[in-house]
Amino acid sequence: MRGAWLLLPLALLGGCGEEGPAANKAEATPTVATPINNSVANESSAPLPVPAPTPPRAEAKPLVSRGTPPERPTPADYQAIGTEPFWAVTVRGSTALLERPDYRPLRYSIVHERDDRAIRYLGDGFAMTATEGPCSDGMSDAIWSDRVQIAFGEGTLKGCGGIREDMREDSF
Repeated sequence: MRGAWLLLPLALLGGCGEEGPAANKAEATPTVATPINNSVANESSAPLPVPAPTPPRAEAKPLVSRGTPPERPTPADYQAIGTEPFWAVTVRGSTALLERPDYRPLRYSIVHERDDRAIRYLGDGFAMTATEGPCSDGMSDAIWSDRVQIAFGEGTLKGCGGIREDMREDSF
């Protein structure tokens, strides 16, 4: 029995001094000595505990998914802008968003009506009327398809809306 315990240090040190793949293999796999004679049972011949195998490591996942394109915003149903003072309205579905520099954005729940002369977006405290006809925004020399007027709690704004002439599909 004494011989088995003497072999343990030799087995553990057996890989020392080697270079190359054999040395790395000795470090990677632990060596466990087992008693030669199991017939003698006393405290000194108790089998050594075998360490639990380490679970395989999961590969780290990337922080950003490269396979999924970012979501694109839905296109606006209608857009209008104005200058002096600057403002913009974006209509998506049943919501109109009025944005102006130095003011918080105002969101209105709206319905729209259409007749031969105009499109009207109406909500509580908000009315926007777009009539067909060329409109220049006064700053960029761009021509828009509609003339727009907005009435809301703070007054009236005038500008242009619809489709910019240089952005029309048939202008290319």
